[in-house]
Amino acid sequence: MRGAFLYAVRTIGRWAAISTAISALLFLMAGTTQLTSLRAYLASFSLVMLVTMLAVDPQLARERSQPGPDSSTSHLRAVSGFFFLLTLISASFLVGRTHTLVVPTAFRWIALAIFTCGSSLQTWAMIANPFFSPVVRIQADRGHKLIDSGPYRLMRHPGYFAMCISVPAAAVAIGSWLALVPAAAFIVVIYERAKFEERFLNSNLPGYAQYAKTVPSGLFCFRRT
Repeated sequence: MRGAFLYAVRTIGRWAAISTAISALLFLMAGTTQLTSLRAYLASFSLVMLVTMLAVDPQLARERSQPGPDSSTSHLRAVSGFFFLLTLISASFLVGRTHTLVVPTAFRWIALAIFTCGSSLQTWAMIANPFFSPVVRIQADRGHKLIDSGPYRLMRHPGYFAMCISVPAAAVAIGSWLALVPAAAFIVVIYERAKFEERFLNSNLPGYAQYAKTVPSGLFCFRRT
C-alpha cells in the first residue's frame, strides 16, 4: 500500500512538472495567459495526461521513461516530438501575437472535443497494451506478447491513429489554421514510423502476421497484410 501511495505521489509530481512547463512555454509564445482557447486546450491536455499517467501499468511507465534500444530509425522519434512541439508553439504564437488566419470560436470548441476524444483513445490503447513503448522493440525482458484486446480489436495501431487525430485537432483547438502545416509534417513522420513498426512486428512478434490479416491498421494507405 505504501509503495502504491509513493508511486502515485511521484507520478502526480511528474505530471505537475510537465503540465507547468508546457503551460509556461505556450503562454510565453502566446504572449498572454488570457487566451481562452489555449487555456481550454491546456486544461484538457493536462487532465488526459494525468489520467494516463495514473492508469498505465507501472512497468510500462518505467519502459516509457527508460526504454530499451530502438530498432527503428532513431531520428523518427525525435523528429515527431519536434513537430508535435512546433505545432503547439506555432499555434500559440500565431493566435496570441499575430492573429493570422485564426479559427472561428465554434470550430475551436469542436476541435477541442476531437482532441479530447483522440487523446482518450491513446490513453485507452496505453492501458490495454502494457508494451506501448516509445521505441520499436520486442520487450523479451517483460514477456512481450500480442495484444488484441481493447482498441486493438478494432485496429492494429490505435495509438498512432489517435496521434494523427489529436495533434492537428490541437492546432485548430488553440485557434490556428497555419499550425496545421507542422501538424501535417507530424502525421507524415508518424506514418513512416508506423510502416517500420508494422514490418518489424510482422517479422518478430509471434502471432502478429495472422492478426494483421484480420484487423485493419487504422492508418491511411495501410492494407491488411
